[in-house]
Amino acid sequence: MTGALFLSLTMFADTLGFVEQKFSHLNFEKGKWSRTEQPPCYTYTANQDGATVDVLRIGMNNLVPFRATKGLRVIVCGSTAAFDEGFEASAPGLLKTHP
Repeated sequence: MTGALFLSLTMFADTLGFVEQKFSHLNFEKGKWSRTEQPPCYTYTANQDGATVDVLRIGMNNLVPFRATKGLRVIVCGSTAAFDEGFEASAPGLLKTHP
């Protein structure tokens, strides 16, 4: 499954060295990211190796965790996130819903 995810991410890779993801929810690991505002966008920068961000892509029901090394960035504009090259994707986990 991870190989398929990697393939789907690389299919959308831009020649500028980042991957764009449409999302409905992002969850940055608390305390491991800094955020700067550049209206109308935000830039999140990993403060340490292993910082994770969980991505819920539009139309999907699973969260995909991405792991960063220190200094990698995610630029968020609306419902699009542009990830620097170098993030590692882990196997997706199912989104937990409450009845």
